[in-house]
Amino acid sequence: MLDLMQHIAVRCAPARAVLIGLAVVGALAAGISLITFEAAKGDLVLMPALVVLLWAVLAVVFIDLFTHVPKAPEVGGLRWHGLMRKLSRSLYWLLAMGFLMLGLIAVDVSFSITREWLEDRTPVQPENG
Repeated sequence: MLDLMQHIAVRCAPARAVLIGLAVVGALAAGISLITFEAAKGDLVLMPALVVLLWAVLAVVFIDLFTHVPKAPEVGGLRWHGLMRKLSRSLYWLLAMGFLMLGLIAVDVSFSITREWLEDRTPVQPENG
C-alpha cells in the first residue's frame, strides 16, 4: 500500500503548484466572504471555499508526505541498515493509516458542508405570468 501511495503522490506531484493556488484562492474567498458579506450571503461563498481549501491542503500534504517513501529492506543486506529501513517504513505505515482516517473525516466534513450549503440556498420560483 505504501508503494501505491508513493506512486499516486509522484504522479500528482506536477499538480502541486495548482493545488497550492487553489488553497490560496479558497482561503482568500473564505476570508473575503467573512469580512465583506452579511451572514446569509457570505455562506454561499464561504462553504464552497472551505471545501476547496480543505481538499487542496489535504492533497498538498499527501504529495509532500508520500513522494519519498523509504524502500523496503533488502534480503541479505546489512542488519542495522535493514532495521532502520523497517522502522522508517513502519512510521510511514502509521502516517498512511492516519492520513486515510483524515481523508475519511474530510469526506464526512465535505458532505456536511455541502448538505448545509444546499439547504441554505433558496430555490428559484418560476413566475406565473
